[in-house]
Order: sequence, then C-alpha cells, then structure tokens
Amino acid sequence: MKRILFFVLILLAFSCGPQRKLHKTYIGQPVETMEAKYGKAKSTLEKGGETLYIYEKIENLESTEISQHKLTLDPMITPQVKKTERYYVTVKDGIITNIKLENEYQRKVPNTK
Repeated sequence: MKRILFFVLILLAFSCGPQRKLHKTYIGQPVETMEAKYGKAKSTLEKGGETLYIYEKIENLESTEISQHKLTLDPMITPQVKKTERYYVTVKDGIITNIKLENEYQRKVPNTK
C-alpha cells in the first residue's frame, strides 16, 4: 500500500510541474501564441528544417526578510536577485513541437560606499 501511495505522489509531482504545464499549453499551437504572451523572440536559430526561438523574461526580485519563527535581534534578509527565464521553443512548419524552460538567477551586488 505504501508503494502505491508513493508512486501516486511521484506521478502527481511530475504532472504538475512548470515544464509539464508549458507542454500542455503550447505544444501543437502556432508560434504566434508565444509571441502574444512573451513578445518578439530575442534570437532565432535554423537547425535541420526546424527553427529554435529563444524568448527571455527578466524580473527583478527584491530582498525580503526570512521568517525564522523566533525572536532575534538580527533578521536574515535575502539579497536582491535578477531572475531570467529563457524559453527555448522548437517550431516546425509554424507549429510548436517542443518547449524548454531554463531559469537563471544573478545576485545583485549592493553599493557599499
């Protein structure tokens, strides 16, 4: 019984991830659906009859205090981060055949003068 429950939980975890949601939403759709949401592609590459479109979405994440559930005099604060989401979209004959998401985080260095 425990094994069955474990496999069900693993199946639910993989079926609800962001990569799976992208596949469900965009595979089989025309490339214009991606352009409507993310704008013009940053770059395109031709590869064996297919075209690879690269879309970028940049977001600045502000610093926040981390809750430690205890009283402290010195709070822990996360640094500011620049988050870049890259979508690699493979298109054949104007239809999206594959999509991959890549996240990159870059810490911002505070000015200390």
